[in-house]
Amino acid sequence: MRKAFTFLLFIFVIQTPIIANDLKNHSSPYLGLHGNDPVNWMEWGKPAIEKARKENKLLFISIGYFSCHWCHVMQRESYSNKNIAKKLNKNYISVKVDRELNPVLDKQLIEFVQITNGTAGWPLNVFVTPEGYPLVGATYMPRKQFSSVLDQLDHKWRTEQASLTAQALDMSKTLTSMVQKQERNTTGKTLQQLQQGFVPTAMQYADKMQGGFGEQRKFPQIPQLLALLNLNAKYNKDREADDFIQLTLKQMASKGLHDELGGGFYRYTTDPDWETPHFEKMIYTNAMMPILYFNAFEQYKNENYKIIALETLHFLTDSLRGGSNAFIASLSAVDDKNEEGGFYLWTQSELKKILNKEELKVANQYWNLNRSNELPAGNLPRQAMTLNELAKELGSSHETTQKQLALVKTKLKAHREETRKLPRDTKLLAGMNGLVLSAFAKGIQYDSALKTTGTHLSQFLISLWDGKTLRRSAANSKPGTLYDYAAVSLGLIEWGTATKNSSAVNIGQVIAKAGWDTFYLKKSWVENPDNLLPNRAIQVHIADSSLVSSEALLLKASILSGQQQLIKQARKVQNIMTRSLEVDSYSFPSLLSLP
Repeated sequence: MRKAFTFLLFIFVIQTPIIANDLKNHSSPYLGLHGNDPVNWMEWGKPAIEKARKENKLLFISIGYFSCHWCHVMQRESYSNKNIAKKLNKNYISVKVDRELNPVLDKQLIEFVQITNGTAGWPLNVFVTPEGYPLVGATYMPRKQFSSVLDQLDHKWRTEQASLTAQALDMSKTLTSMVQKQERNTTGKTLQQLQQGFVPTAMQYADKMQGGFGEQRKFPQIPQLLALLNLNAKYNKDREADDFIQLTLKQMASKGLHDELGGGFYRYTTDPDWETPHFEKMIYTNAMMPILYFNAFEQYKNENYKIIALETLHFLTDSLRGGSNAFIASLSAVDDKNEEGGFYLWTQSELKKILNKEELKVANQYWNLNRSNELPAGNLPRQAMTLNELAKELGSSHETTQKQLALVKTKLKAHREETRKLPRDTKLLAGMNGLVLSAFAKGIQYDSALKTTGTHLSQFLISLWDGKTLRRSAANSKPGTLYDYAAVSLGLIEWGTATKNSSAVNIGQVIAKAGWDTFYLKKSWVENPDNLLPNRAIQVHIADSSLVSSEALLLKASILSGQQQLIKQARKVQNIMTRSLEVDSYSFPSLLSLP
């Protein structure tokens, strides 16, 4: 009897499905965060698609990143929930994606959700047919709504599979056809005409009262500001545009987008007045901001712009430096106590414990910190007056007030560093570090002390290149995307030129050439040759996003390379006109403003 029971138990064990979560102990902090979910997560790749086809199930592709607040919320509410996991494991092939490791897939699905829903963001959740065609997508969903969607879609897939498959295929063909027409048709405008017309076009989107573009949430939109700055100086010399640029630079540096104590910029503000940030700090924002402010300093001779630019480079060095002398991807919006913005916010009771009466008066007047708490954890320091106005209020000299304020900043910064913690996304990404190296190449003429950090960073980037292939990150051997090749080649060329390091320039030239050979095929761009989704539209030009476009980076690297063949190729591509470029030049600022 005992032997029979043991045999039956053995049969039961081997027939019971084993929960498999491929993300356990993943090197990506974001994917590792999901390693203990009861969901059978897979990484994006051929095995996931093959499994979906074999089992005839929809792929559920969920994309996010470590410093995304709502990504963490959905993980706690839904992906940690056993009932949600049961539905996903039974009826779907679930794929979790770190958007910073798979930027091309992220871009494709963001475009799909943007077009079909009218808005997109993260967490990005898309249901895809086994053949690889997106069917339906959404962003954050509360658990109850998400559970209902899983049930409804599973029922439809079981009862209307042919119809859903045809629908997804038709939608893909329609969207691809729309893009193709925009890429190939042209009205015959020249590059110079588009460059001259960019300033009036961009100014149509300008918020002339508060600075920045648009009238809702405020993103820096650094590519557009850089182009506006450069093209206005070159062609238009429009006084209104100059005033708008300087207003925007002031607002970004003095209000809620900028960290008054530690330096650096948040990703965006949730309001049109630059008051309340979304508290995540991204490497790419803080790599591009110094270049913008240095360029503005050179244009307008405002010393404050140079100070902000250098401060941001020092923030990178102090707060975003990781292993191998490279820079990490981001700092979370949520602190270690699960409080959004908690690392940066202050209450009066806390301030009184840290500052004496005079110092508290300085802090409250300069940053208006004694207002009613705007967020649960307190108030964010934002400049309420200029330093001269503060000195007048205090009845003190400018120099004395400046020293008082510096002391207050030092004490508050030291306190938060000692008593608070921010989760860090420690990925070391090739392309993002290429952007940082370009910023150091720009800054070294104003602060020679940056040379050691920049040299170490250049050596890290060179270590990712084996002579044939550029790795995407330090943690794995996956080949880089077009963005990685473009940003790294430009960073090395600009750093080598600034420091007279011919070796860095030479390697940058070789990587740029490899970028052309790998990603520019049949007169169009392929951002990732290993793309697994079908029906990709041709891309004659690549638009900017919050980042400078990968195409523009590679063209700039080629133009600055000193290699005539690369220069000729870059200029030829830059001069190709498409209808999308002509009717929406605002989306292609970096291409239009190449040196």
